[in-house]
Amino acid sequence: MKLGYYKGWLLLAHPHFEDQCSIWLKATKDLESKHPETYLSSDKIKRLGALDRLVFQLIPQDPTDARYLLGNTLGKANRAWRRAKFGSQYRVFFRFDSDARIIIFGWVNNQDTLREYGSKFDAYLVFAKMLGAGNPPATWDPLLEQSID
Repeated sequence: MKLGYYKGWLLLAHPHFEDQCSIWLKATKDLESKHPETYLSSDKIKRLGALDRLVFQLIPQDPTDARYLLGNTLGKANRAWRRAKFGSQYRVFFRFDSDARIIIFGWVNNQDTLREYGSKFDAYLVFAKMLGAGNPPATWDPLLEQSID
């Protein structure tokens, strides 16, 4: 799904990223309807704002920034993937093509997959398993194809 352009980069979302964002948006809308006076100060709204800032401002400023590097965390075959941290336990995973000026956001973890070293539900472990299963694809062309619709 096309998210838009920023600083000359085309921003795309893989369906896994879209699905997580839809869940987050629904949760914030539910919160707004239940607590219209106080929902803006909730952690859910703050997390959504932090994710929005990463996706639409910070990452497109320089997706090559060393702070996004993962090394071999997802395995040697997945070194092209990057991640941005927000909150203490949230991660958004993305890939980019500098020549084509495209960034694809592959997945963002949720409260069930918080970053917790040694946990079987750790965000990095879960995403590595997703890549190993081919969903999202670990290679660029299939990832781009799935993210364009």
